Amino acid sequence: CKKIKYMFPKAHAAAYTIASLRLGWFKVYQPVAYYAAYFTIKRDFFDGELVMKGRAKIEERLKTLREMPNPTAKDEGNMIILRIVLEMLARGFSFLPVEIGKSEATYFIPEDGKIRLPLCSLNGLGESVAEKIVEVVKNGEASTIEELRGKAQVNKSIMDLLAKNNC
Repeated sequence: CKKIKYMFPKAHAAAYTIASLRLGWFKVYQPVAYYAAYFTIKRDFFDGELVMKGRAKIEERLKTLREMPNPTAKDEGNMIILRIVLEMLARGFSFLPVEIGKSEATYFIPEDGKIRLPLCSLNGLGESVAEKIVEVVKNGEASTIEELRGKAQVNKSIMDLLAKNNC
């Protein structure tokens, strides 16, 4: 830093150092909050169905992705997420399944030392549909499957996906 005569590189280096310290602190002292925030930011690459199948299936999928000759950007994103999921599981933390009424639309929620998966973590369930489902349930507009389907305007394939995952 003594050789740098102008301020931007120094400030940039200091900002990165402070961000790294904060990140490290949360990862050590608030790991569930750290992982919930990380997965929320990277939710486009997260596969909730796969994660709920357990470590063996995750490792199998990760091996398949690594062996791909030309992985896409989505495949590379999935590899990163799966490695972080395995790290989290190795540290003794786990996930809670998607549950209508408890899960948020797009946010991973820390709950009792675990992380509750959001609705959009299920492949095929987009953010807008997830937000509509959460809104309808929170407003008390739906207490049955039929009411949910009608009020949230959810198609049969989404209802089948929710049923398949015991939501």
